[in-house]
Amino acid sequence: MDEAGAARRLHQAGDLDGAERHYMRALAAAPGDQPLRRDLAALLLQRARPREAIPLLREVLSAGARDAQAATMLAFALRGLGDVAAARDAASTALAIEPRDPLALLAAGSLAVIAGDATSAEPWLRAAVAIEPRLFEAWHYLGEALQARCRWQEATAAYRQAMAGHPGEAMNVGICAERAGDLTVARDAYLQAHAAAPGRADVLVRLAQVEAMACRFDDSRAHAAMADALLAAGTIGDDDRPEPFPMSWLETGDVATAQVLERQVRRILARARALPRLPPPTHAVGGGSIRIGYLSADFGRHAVGTLLAGHFAAHDRTRFQVHAYSLRHHDDDVATAIRAGCDSFIDCEAMASDAIARRIRDDGIDVLFDLGGYTAGARPEVLALRPCALQLGWLGFIHGHQAPWLDGIVLDRHVQPVDAAWPWSDAALRLDTLMLPACAMPSGRPDRAGLGLPEGVPLLASFNNSYKLDDALVDAWVRILQRAPRAHLLVYLPEAARSGFLAAWTRHGGDPARLHPCGHLPAERQADRAASCDLFLDAFRYQAGATGIAAAAAGLPLLSRRGDSPLARLGSGLNGFLGMEDLVCTDADAYVARAVALASDPVALAELRARTTAAVARSRLLDPRRAAAAIEDLAVEQLAARRGPHATT
Repeated sequence: MDEAGAARRLHQAGDLDGAERHYMRALAAAPGDQPLRRDLAALLLQRARPREAIPLLREVLSAGARDAQAATMLAFALRGLGDVAAARDAASTALAIEPRDPLALLAAGSLAVIAGDATSAEPWLRAAVAIEPRLFEAWHYLGEALQARCRWQEATAAYRQAMAGHPGEAMNVGICAERAGDLTVARDAYLQAHAAAPGRADVLVRLAQVEAMACRFDDSRAHAAMADALLAAGTIGDDDRPEPFPMSWLETGDVATAQVLERQVRRILARARALPRLPPPTHAVGGGSIRIGYLSADFGRHAVGTLLAGHFAAHDRTRFQVHAYSLRHHDDDVATAIRAGCDSFIDCEAMASDAIARRIRDDGIDVLFDLGGYTAGARPEVLALRPCALQLGWLGFIHGHQAPWLDGIVLDRHVQPVDAAWPWSDAALRLDTLMLPACAMPSGRPDRAGLGLPEGVPLLASFNNSYKLDDALVDAWVRILQRAPRAHLLVYLPEAARSGFLAAWTRHGGDPARLHPCGHLPAERQADRAASCDLFLDAFRYQAGATGIAAAAAGLPLLSRRGDSPLARLGSGLNGFLGMEDLVCTDADAYVARAVALASDPVALAELRARTTAAVARSRLLDPRRAAAAIEDLAVEQLAARRGPHATT
């Protein structure tokens, strides 16, 4: 009997049990038959037994066979087990044998994406889909590679191709459309994904977020509640991984948020374990400068980058060296200022995550600040590889991380008072100064006529992003205008958010004639707009950070309500730092009453503006050295606690 032929016929017919028996007998009779060994390995992979298939495939290749199919199968098997480094070697072997094989190209490209090397991945994946346009997995990974590089429209197109084979790719289409600012397309895609998989919390969280951005408050609250219930019940699948950032401010509970963070941590640790391990980090001993490293995707015109524009240059170069590792390339004036302020600035966009970690380790960084957390473009797996013995989170994700690779989260005593709840495992490290850095910002000049703003009336304003707004806030604003009949309200609203906001405004009984939606302006002109207003009405659930500082720089006072999380205390924290606690309200009713009193008293508003300008100068809010010195003191303190007195040099 031809055992090999029988095995292959049964395999092709789908009789895997029978095929395996015949393969084993055939190999016993012809142990040197490498194609037979490869075919048995293929069957074992079909049966989800990669650990048995891998030795067979390695035998095929070690026997000297130039077998691209075996090398490709080995790459996929190792990828499934998380051994990314060995899998990439196998994919390279396959491509060396057959550089035009679409599956080998897919293997190489997908593994590059997993390793954080999106730049290398793109040409392999484009070649794969050019040869085999219906290779839907290649389209998916091409979408991931393009998404990692913020090429949203191209990524959307790739994911749409992948949807032909996998309808669940609608979720990724939505993410890219959202990042590109097309909220309508994003919401439609998320709704499609939700209809296909109604029990997925990750889809619901993204849907709630995009609805918040569009000011569809009722829809956002309803979908957030559905996600909260799924997470609290603990019944979602292992592959369901909601994004932590929206969970930090959506109306969900700590139990659900903790679950999301734990899932994120498990995923990141798994990715890190799949990358080559680093030797233990080395550090300078006493007598040399302390090396501070900063890791971020936002070293450019971004809320974080703008705050940091003068920070790096402000460090004391007699005691510290400053090294920045940029996860995304930026080419603007903020990026130029940041680069100029560093002793070393490494553009890491095209580097794999393990290569970035190795560079940080080789640079001998003493303390590494992660400025991204779980936000877009961040690579927490770099931190999970532990390139530095002291690693701290700051600025990018102002919330608990539950991250074993971080030794603390940098906050301050205003946004996280010592008596406030902190239900997270991370150590909360409090600066004495405001945790947000800043540098010189335009002070602006009043110009209501030039900006088309109403003259001769108290002008209240909100310049927060639309997703920070909510129904309770709109209700408070409507009540303020009802009780202060001369006041008008100026609200920053992107076009995609205006219809949703106006619907809520009307539902609460707001006067449309006294509401003035406005759009984006360059920083200098925005400062003029802020200087033309009388009072900034801060949000409730996620308060003004960089926006609040810019307003204060223009002399615009900020009215805030003290919240129950650091994000909900950013504005009140700024007021506390400036010594303007009288602008921090205990609840929504007190917020309304204080706004009405101020809007009805032009003299009080003028005095408040003068106090704000004086407080900004007195507190050195816009002096980059203020935050730089606080970060230096924290670094010295934390290093000393971990490795002794040499850290104080």
